[in-house]
Amino acid sequence: METILYHGAPQGCAFGAIVALEWLCRPYRLVQVDLPGIQVPVLQSGGKLLRDCRGILRHIGQQRRRLLGYRAGTAEARKLDTLLDYLHEGFSAGPARMAQACAVLDEVLGGQEWLDGSKRTVADACLVGAVRWAQREAGLELTAYPALQRHVAELHADPAVFFADAIETQRPAVSSGRYLGSASAPGTFPLAA
Repeated sequence: METILYHGAPQGCAFGAIVALEWLCRPYRLVQVDLPGIQVPVLQSGGKLLRDCRGILRHIGQQRRRLLGYRAGTAEARKLDTLLDYLHEGFSAGPARMAQACAVLDEVLGGQEWLDGSKRTVADACLVGAVRWAQREAGLELTAYPALQRHVAELHADPAVFFADAIETQRPAVSSGRYLGSASAPGTFPLAA
């Protein structure tokens, strides 16, 4: 079964999932959904429907020999899960919590190239989406966090981030991954269940 990511309007949390799918370099399609009452993003993959941003990113992290994650049940996978939870909670719990999260992330990134430390993971894709949202919606300024600012700038230079931004803002997009194009929303919508 084909992998399809159903996503919403610009600035949605699907941004990180689109970046991760590009990095994964496996065939996938996108469907933009603008229907009231339909919660997105949703990933349809291998007969599964995943309806939670973190669950979607965890699933992507388990694909293709765990290119963007780790084998389930390992200490590394638990650390990555904790990091995903921290990113989602840190950037959605108000200005004080966001500033605290940025300070912690700045310290972490002061001594390593990737959030995880050892390799690029779905956490880096999540971070670029979360920071993008926080800058637009909550006025986040990264100047007080130089290591975090550097990392986010490096991520913004990545072709997968350019692609995700073009998709979400409905501009012409050039995939560096295995994007198969947009699928049309089916008549029997799998997201309504």
